[in-house]
Amino acid sequence: MNPAARTEDTGGKSFLGMEFLTWLWFASEQEAPPRLPDGRPVGVVIGERMVLGPGPGREGARITIRGPEADPPEARQALKRGKLVEVLRLGLELEGEEFWLTLEARSLGVSSLKPPPTMPEAEAGGDPRTDAAGRLLERVALISQALEAVEGLFTTFLRRRLQDPAALARGMRAWVAGG
Repeated sequence: MNPAARTEDTGGKSFLGMEFLTWLWFASEQEAPPRLPDGRPVGVVIGERMVLGPGPGREGARITIRGPEADPPEARQALKRGKLVEVLRLGLELEGEEFWLTLEARSLGVSSLKPPPTMPEAEAGGDPRTDAAGRLLERVALISQALEAVEGLFTTFLRRRLQDPAALARGMRAWVAGG
């Protein structure tokens, strides 16, 4: 693929990914955590990397935020100027497990997924081959759980966006203005 083509909206739908990632940031600051379609709450924590870019149909530079401060003032100012989140590092807390991952708006692809640790080899206490297979299966299950959580959060976002888009927009505008 041509590197220049990667920066363009390949299907005209990256705005939805940008809105989703911006909503995740919004959701991370609400009193109640968002819930998956099955009702389970998911804690969302903004990580140490965020890229904000111009919204759909707008021109402008991208801003990359890195560092331990999850909500730097320049990111808030970028939101106020109409930028949306293009790349977001975030933590998800689901049923006592913490996952860290990076989401990209253009593809809604997950990268840099770090699931919680599996049982250490020393604690397994059985046949090393069986223990290794068990740890591998546990890791696969954790990765699957993280991907299902992202999918569930996207479904929750879409439902809110489609059911009452005006209320969602008002809430997010008030959040941006108040931040």
